[in-house]
Amino acid sequence: MICPYCGKRTPDNSEFCAECGYPLDEGARRKAAGGRPAPEQQETDPGVWQGSVIPVLRAAIIVLTWLISLTILGYGVYKVYYWRQNSQTLKMYETGMLAKPLLEAVTLSDGRPGHVVTFFGEDGDSIYIEELQRSYLVVGGRAKVEIADSYWFEKASEEVQLAEIALTPVKTLVNGGKELLPVVYFTVEVPTSPFRLISPGENQEPILSSEYQLEFEVVPGSTVLVDGVDVTDLVSSMGEVSVNVAVYPQGDNPISILVRTAHHKETRADIVLYRQPMEIDLALAINTSKKSVINAMTIRGSVAPEATISVDTPYLEGSLTQDENGSFSFVATFDTIGYNTVRFRAQQEGKQDSIISFEVYYLPTLNEYSRKAWAMDYTQLTRCWDIWAGRIFKCTGTVDAILSYDPQVIVLDVSKDNSGDFIVIENLSNLSITEVGGKFDFYADVSGMREEYMNRKYPYLIGRYASAAEE
Repeated sequence: MICPYCGKRTPDNSEFCAECGYPLDEGARRKAAGGRPAPEQQETDPGVWQGSVIPVLRAAIIVLTWLISLTILGYGVYKVYYWRQNSQTLKMYETGMLAKPLLEAVTLSDGRPGHVVTFFGEDGDSIYIEELQRSYLVVGGRAKVEIADSYWFEKASEEVQLAEIALTPVKTLVNGGKELLPVVYFTVEVPTSPFRLISPGENQEPILSSEYQLEFEVVPGSTVLVDGVDVTDLVSSMGEVSVNVAVYPQGDNPISILVRTAHHKETRADIVLYRQPMEIDLALAINTSKKSVINAMTIRGSVAPEATISVDTPYLEGSLTQDENGSFSFVATFDTIGYNTVRFRAQQEGKQDSIISFEVYYLPTLNEYSRKAWAMDYTQLTRCWDIWAGRIFKCTGTVDAILSYDPQVIVLDVSKDNSGDFIVIENLSNLSITEVGGKFDFYADVSGMREEYMNRKYPYLIGRYASAAEE
């Protein structure tokens, strides 16, 4: 007979299954002999139920095992394929068959230090960088990723001084495929707060006024202190700062500027403004211009109330005034096109005179200047250059040579047939000439004769205005 519990064959006369020990009753023996158990026994006998379920469970376990095995195998094959594909791609980058990502340290448009990583690919590809949680589209064959150095320190403590960065880019192709690009490694130090000084410049002249307007640029949102005074409210939306500081007639005036930008180290700039030491305090107004388009300019300033002002250079008679507080003004006149000296002094009994002297560049407008221009008379110019100093000429000719660039000095052939009527022009116009052969119109005034070209002396003029000549 068959044991209804474990399914093993057992001798017909056994009361218990030799395999599992299950008791074999009369109903079981009748079933083994070909009989059928009573219906009530089918419902209550657990051996019958277990004998029918166990084979099904075994089959299900076998099928599930095969499914899991196939899934693991398929995943392994996929990973191996993907690994081989990435290895081949990386090898192509290493051998130079594909352009590697390009890393550069740069200054970003807002003045902050940063790095730019340039990736190469086909238009429409995208580069995903896990560390930035962003994708970048390839346009024009490349995708540029700009990262401010301060980005890496936004969540770092103040003790952190540098960061070792590893970017893991993945390229998604237009067709949906993916490529693992080479890892980009670089080191970033905590950046200093960006600061760019505009004024004073490198060649700052001595200060003549009691105040000076400092001009510099920072990152918008920075905290700025000038000599310990918080001037953050003067920072414009573009990061520009303009602040007046006092300058005393004591020689060197040290000025300290502190800039603090979030996620940056503090920047300190120390500059020195020089104002000539004076026994009598004499100062020029801070807004005095150093250029004029007319031949006169009102000069204003202040002086110690006990002192008096006198003017050493040409000025309009009767224009000098001085009030009881020491404020004064006069009208300086200019008789030379170009630089004119303005000089005045303060005098007080028992003290050394204080003197202020500076240059004003006088240049009439093109309309006024050109109205006074003479037509070119080359023969007379070569003969009368000494008595024609300052006379204005219209000089039309071809550039024959460029003798220097700072200042720019050129040789112009003013003959109509290129026969060699040369003049030498110091080009102070807004037009920069970069090559010979071009034809230009210059409005220039006579400065003298100089041995400037081919060991010969030619008329020397100062070109104030220039334009390309009409053919």
